[in-house]
Amino acid sequence: MADATKISRYPIAEKVGLSVQTLEDEVNYYKKLANLRFPNIEASDLSANMAQLLAENDELKRRLAQANQHEAYQKWFESAFGKAMPVPNTWPFSTFQQGTPWCDKVVYGMQDGEILYAEHLLGILEKDGIKGDIVEFGTYFGHWVQVICETLERNQWSRNVWGFDSFEGLPEPDAKLDPDCWTKGMYSAPFEEVQKRLQIDKRLYLKLVKGWFNKTLIEEPATSIQKIAYARIDGDLYESCFDCLKYLDGRLVDGAVVVFDDWQFSTDIGEPKAVKEWLDAGAASRYRFEYLEMNMWAHLYARVWHR
Repeated sequence: MADATKISRYPIAEKVGLSVQTLEDEVNYYKKLANLRFPNIEASDLSANMAQLLAENDELKRRLAQANQHEAYQKWFESAFGKAMPVPNTWPFSTFQQGTPWCDKVVYGMQDGEILYAEHLLGILEKDGIKGDIVEFGTYFGHWVQVICETLERNQWSRNVWGFDSFEGLPEPDAKLDPDCWTKGMYSAPFEEVQKRLQIDKRLYLKLVKGWFNKTLIEEPATSIQKIAYARIDGDLYESCFDCLKYLDGRLVDGAVVVFDDWQFSTDIGEPKAVKEWLDAGAASRYRFEYLEMNMWAHLYARVWHR
């Protein structure tokens, strides 16, 4: 232990009750590490090499944390969806640069395939006699609502379709709970324009509900919906997804299809975090997910079965 005279030279350390000798021992320890890592170095180079050593250590810690996070996510995904699904190393699942004509062709070509797959799933619901409405949370300009309506009309299938959206874009993302790729106000679409585009006046089975999920989903007309057979969750953010899951709890029929749009490959953020917490809070005792497919747009398709 350093003597009182020595400690008095460090009033801040003395104030918080630190041992200066301990601090000096720690510095000497790192100096020894630096000498082992960089033998025969000049004293003047010690601090620079020490900085390099610490930077290397930070990078190794980052890589280890990332590897551990992926492993933890993959184990959780397999337990929740009954399917081993490694974390992809690119988005889209192609090395083509986004924004190039060839990448656009790949992306929208796969979207065409996904539209066919959505029709296939709606056909399965009809074949299996699964009753219930279709809901989408986050309609934007109404692309997927339009796809669903055209599919129903083309096949002469009869279901109520609901689109929920703020029509003001995203709320403020949470830096700790959401990816950093989204900002407040993104995906805003004029309500009247979307109504016109979707021909809301001619499609009496289609309803659009304007407002934030945490308000519209706990009041009429949302609360009047009793059975849901197909749900697309496209609110992007953790809190939005959790609000949707709370609403769906008790309304998802046995054999329903759920689509998670913008799936993140981590249980620390976004939709996976919301799903994990929802299941952990008790939904796992009521529902079982069956993995179906995942498209390159990070759209996860699953079927939900009652326990």
